[in-house]
Amino acid sequence: MNLPTLTAQLRSGWQGVWSRRKPREQRLIGIGVWVLGLAALWMLALAPALRTWQEAPARQALLDAQSQRMRQLQAQAQSLQKPVAISRADAAKWLEKSLAELGPNARISLQGETATLSLQAAPAAALARWLSQTRDNAQALPTQAQLQHASPPGPDSLDATWRGSLVLRLPSNP
Repeated sequence: MNLPTLTAQLRSGWQGVWSRRKPREQRLIGIGVWVLGLAALWMLALAPALRTWQEAPARQALLDAQSQRMRQLQAQAQSLQKPVAISRADAAKWLEKSLAELGPNARISLQGETATLSLQAAPAAALARWLSQTRDNAQALPTQAQLQHASPPGPDSLDATWRGSLVLRLPSNP
């Protein structure tokens, strides 16, 4: 059987069923078909479009915020790629001013391109923070470390204190 023949048979069968219905039933079936058609149109075409249109401002605000955050991260990454060169004298000043958090016995001595830090009882957390800030703010990098526990660590390993010395390489003059 080919498609035109099948279509013709279905059409004649439908017309036979339709003609046997009373006019009132035909109207109700027609209204039902229209209601189902409108419901399908609403669910498949209009409702998703309306939902997208209503959610668009919130999504746009979220995307704008994400885009702004990405631009900030990009600017930060670019600034980190090209650090602002500071002079050896400025790095030395920063090192001398920042010793307070390492305890009263922390001393620094400057000799040419190096700085030697002497510690007696520097808290481990403060020393870690100071080393990170030294890298960022003074662009000085540790080259040698001779550290020993000044007191045994407690249950929290950050309670430990350190004594010894650190040798830092200062930035070269720009």
